[in-house]
Formats: sequence, structure tokens, C-alpha cells
Amino acid sequence: MERREINAILSSAGLRPQHRFGQNFMVDQVTLGRIADAGAVGPQDVILEVGPGVGNLTRLLAHKAAAVLAVDIDAPLLNAARQHHRATTNITWMEADVLAGKHAINPLVVAELRRLQATAPLASTIDSMQRPAQLKLVSNLPYNIASPLVAELLVLTWLERDHPAGLSLERMAFTVQWEVAQRMAAKPDTRDYGPLGILIGLLADVEIIRKIPPGAFWPPPKVHSALVRIFPQRARLAAIADVLHLQRLLAGVFAHRRQRLSNGLDHYLKDAAPPDLLDRLKSAHIDPTARPENLLPAQFMKLAEIVPPAVPG
Repeated sequence: MERREINAILSSAGLRPQHRFGQNFMVDQVTLGRIADAGAVGPQDVILEVGPGVGNLTRLLAHKAAAVLAVDIDAPLLNAARQHHRATTNITWMEADVLAGKHAINPLVVAELRRLQATAPLASTIDSMQRPAQLKLVSNLPYNIASPLVAELLVLTWLERDHPAGLSLERMAFTVQWEVAQRMAAKPDTRDYGPLGILIGLLADVEIIRKIPPGAFWPPPKVHSALVRIFPQRARLAAIADVLHLQRLLAGVFAHRRQRLSNGLDHYLKDAAPPDLLDRLKSAHIDPTARPENLLPAQFMKLAEIVPPAVPG
């Protein structure tokens, strides 16, 4: 979809790009194709697209997938896109905030994904068994929700891991601000290493496919973007005892990332800190004098096993 067509859709509804919703529309056709290719979209797939904008990527995805759920918080823009693409019947347009607060996917979105997955064609596996449709996130994500959305979709995949027809994401392929992509793939002892990258690393494989210049969007953002692909790993999902505890622990200790780990844990745990905490750390071969950014992801998984949940409040 070229800029001229985007302008026509916006003008028909008296709209313009909204900075508060992070609206930068993809106008580079090659990059649009690369996003769809990164998602490996196929005829048995149910696609979650967040922030469809005028529907330029949505239309491409719908031509390849069984169904697309396009979720946008901007009702006038969503209605304009729905009207423009009304001939494409396998798109479900949903006016909603995809996040219910900062730490959960909107239950209405979850319910609609369940419905679409239940009604999509069954996919055949290599051994001729049939399984529910694959669920994938493929999106040009709004910058302001990308980090919590990716984290909460991984948490949702963990929560649904034991259900035969659970909402288990097969992959995510999306564009995001370059600096956020760096945090998603960061290694220990680097500036970008933190809760988001550790959570992703413990649950999935992550790959930055390419850098995207501002000129691929209209209006062009002031920063570069990246095309990122994430593959949740079932064995790693099964290895985590309590992902919600792990998530809170990561946020708690990295709130004091420049302090020693022992100090950060004291701040996080408050009255719930066990008296033998230092002994537990040493027994697990975790240096209490290290900073959080020095620990390996596997050490954080061990930390979540030996550290009790913090007291709410």
C-alpha cells in the first residue's frame, strides 16, 4: 500500500496519524513482504496483528492465513481500515487495548483468539496427526506497547503450555524500535541487558533479522526500527516453575541494577527475605556481590527457585 492510498483512507475518515498511539504507517512494500515472510504465514495460521493502522500489512497477511485478528485502540482508524478492506472476509477487526493494564493480555482478545483457533482448519503434522491452527503474532508494533506486549504473550504461552488446545504462540515476527530490539537480544554485562531480554532468553529464541530505516514509514519516526523474530521453546517453557514469580523478581532486582544483588533482593523482598538468603545464594553459586547485569539468564532461573515471592504492597 503506497502513501497515496494511505492518505486516501485517512482523508475519507477525516483522520491523520496519531503520535500518542505510535502511528507510523509502513509504506515500504519490500519491508512489508519481509515481515510476512518472517512470520512464515500459512493457510492454517491464525495471526494476531496489533496496531494494524490502515491495514496494509493486514491485507497481505489475510491473503496467506486462515484468519487475522487485527486489534487497534484507535476506533476511527480501525473503522476506516475495516471499511476499506471489507471485501477481505477472513479479517476480524477488534477495537480494544490489547493489554489489560501492564501485565496481562486483554481477556477479550484472548477469547477471540480461542474462537478463531477453534474454527480454523486443522493442520496436519509430519506424523499425519492433526492439531489446532498455529497461532502467531505478526505485526508492525506500536512502539509504546511493544515491550510489555511481547513479554505478556510469552507469559500467556507459559500459562497455556499444558492445555492441548492452548493459545501457544508458535512464533512472533514484528517490527519494533531498534533500541528495544537490542534489549530483547541483549547479553549479560551489557548496557541493554535487563528483564525483557532475560525473560525472552529463558523462554524463547530471539533473532534480529534486519535494521529498518525511518524512511520505510510515513510519517518517518526519528529512530531506526528492527525486524525481530521470536520462537518460544516448549522445553524452556516447561523448565520454568513459576513465570509470574520470575517476572516480578526480574523487575524487582533490576529496579536497583547498579547495586549489589544482595541489596536489590533486600529492597525487593522486604520482610519476606529469608534469614539464610546469603547462604542460599552461595549454595546456588550466585555471587551476592554481583550486580544484576552480571548474572546469566540460567542464574536468574535458579534465583527464582531459591528466593520466595515478595510480599505485595
